[in-house]
Amino acid sequence: MNTNLSERKMHALVQQQSQDLPPAQQLQRWYMIVDGNQHHQLSQLRDTEINQEFMLSEALIPQLRLIAMLIAAQRLNFQQPTPAIISDEADWFAARILVMGVRVFHLDITLIPMLKTANARARAFANQHNLPFTPAQMRMSLHAGRPERLLIIETATQIEQNQNLVNNSLNFAKQACLAEEALIQTCQQKN
Repeated sequence: MNTNLSERKMHALVQQQSQDLPPAQQLQRWYMIVDGNQHHQLSQLRDTEINQEFMLSEALIPQLRLIAMLIAAQRLNFQQPTPAIISDEADWFAARILVMGVRVFHLDITLIPMLKTANARARAFANQHNLPFTPAQMRMSLHAGRPERLLIIETATQIEQNQNLVNNSLNFAKQACLAEEALIQTCQQKN
């Protein structure tokens, strides 16, 4: 009985989220190695796990770390000592939404509340700094066996030529992301 009630609640949450968000446009799928919140003990990816087409490395997109930390810093109480870890998963997802223009995350259904928080944080940060914002949606992940550090995302960016992990990441950071200099300048204007 409780399981059926929980399933209905989750289904209602998914329906509500899809009604609140604009319909998805033509999107390109990316497989991103993530390292945000590196305090987690994560396993190393094997070579066979990074042989997907259109792979990205989050570590090679510096704008993500910048925005994730700025979003997290907004919640700090500067009257107290700074905690060892200031960011959480929602900060990193909010940064991915803003910097990379992620429109869809392939996630486990249990992460709906986190994605809702990430969209709210991204919206607030974007409004505060006059940055473009489009909320991200979730597709239920059917990839239970994928490595824990591999995130499947979809963006409006259309790149036809797949290169290697490093070149894909550097080109994406340069051509498809908000520029780091523009982000810094925009954030400095508001402070």
